[in-house]
Amino acid sequence: MKIPREAQRHARRLFDASFVEGRLDAKRSLDVADALVATRPRHGFQILKEFVRLVRLEIQKHTALIESAVALSEASQTVIAAALKARDPQMEVTAAINASLIGGTRIRLGSDVWDGTILKRLEQLKS
Repeated sequence: MKIPREAQRHARRLFDASFVEGRLDAKRSLDVADALVATRPRHGFQILKEFVRLVRLEIQKHTALIESAVALSEASQTVIAAALKARDPQMEVTAAINASLIGGTRIRLGSDVWDGTILKRLEQLKS
């Protein structure tokens, strides 16, 4: 079901109101969502759905996941985290082990993926 333009604009205004000093504020976002539910505007469900989507995308934009087949050394993690934080000082970096990658590293930043794993190379060779 397509969301009406009016609902999109309303969700965008609410999303913009959720920022404090250029950064998404979790408490303010919850307050905005609560106020939206309490007032029950026309197309309220679509507005809330679009608002949640915008918040989720904003959080993902500032969250990086470093996956590797084995635990990375502290030095490697520090170098990668520093490079990501140079790109965005608000970046939250987490590391995870994923044995199915076989070897190498995959970095996910929002919808961007940098994949230098052996699994990816094998898939490319297969195709």
